[in-house]
Amino acid sequence: MKCISQIAAICLLGLAAACSAYPATEMSEARYVEADGVSSRVAEWGDGPPILLIHGASSTLSVFEPTVAPLLSATHRLVAYDRPGMGLSADRPADADTLKVQAEVAAGVIDAMEMERPIVIGHSLGGAIALRLALDHPELVSGLVLIGAPAYEWPGSVAWHYHMSDMPLVGPVFNHVLSRPFIGGAIKSGIEGLFAPQDAPDGYLEATNTRLAAAPGALRANARDVKSLKRELIAQAPRYPDIDQPVGILVGVDDRVVSYELHSRRLAETLPNARIETLSGVGHAPHEIAPQTLRALVDWVGENAEKSQEN
Repeated sequence: MKCISQIAAICLLGLAAACSAYPATEMSEARYVEADGVSSRVAEWGDGPPILLIHGASSTLSVFEPTVAPLLSATHRLVAYDRPGMGLSADRPADADTLKVQAEVAAGVIDAMEMERPIVIGHSLGGAIALRLALDHPELVSGLVLIGAPAYEWPGSVAWHYHMSDMPLVGPVFNHVLSRPFIGGAIKSGIEGLFAPQDAPDGYLEATNTRLAAAPGALRANARDVKSLKRELIAQAPRYPDIDQPVGILVGVDDRVVSYELHSRRLAETLPNARIETLSGVGHAPHEIAPQTLRALVDWVGENAEKSQEN
């Protein structure tokens, strides 16, 4: 990653919730479902062909509320969930830092919510999970839309605070005490990193609720996910040519979190049925900057999935 070591400094803490600058979308009451033995908080919007939404690091299902839910709920049934240990999904099963287990939980949500072969939209780390879901359970998904998703090995390591957060004895002190005075600044920096090189939309910082993503338990869960990610991607990358479902890829060329060159471009060249949309001057939130481009990719994936079923 062009610096998943800089994801480090909370570059994704600003991903979490709704902003008053965006249109409100009616959401069904959030509830819990059993997904592969994990009690997972889910939320649902709209009606129509199903879409499963998978959030990334240091965030919750609310990352999709500002733009994705209003954009797609008029024509689709959207289901989002808090990943294990994140948001209000407190359960954290053994080996939850593996993409295999994360994909099993996603499959469990699909089953529990009675979704028939949804399109899966994954942002950032959520995109890596979407890829693993398509690899392990191709029968469950009709296609993918990946937004700024890591897919391959990157040079370097992750930042020091991920290691600190997961250390025995020291970790709980760091997560519960030492990190607390810096959370506000971390959230602000995270939002700036999310939208860089552009400025964040007016009012985004003031209206965003990121406290769940910065809770002590979430910090530890997130640290374990990010620390394991490179190892997990190295293991699954050779299998990508096996994904024959349509895959739409949306990426900001100037993403400072996940390198376009190392990940999205290479993935688009590897997958047998992919379409990539690149946005110059855009960072790690291309769906916020160009929602209609996301919409076009969802439509393309849906149309190609229907053609595949007919053949």
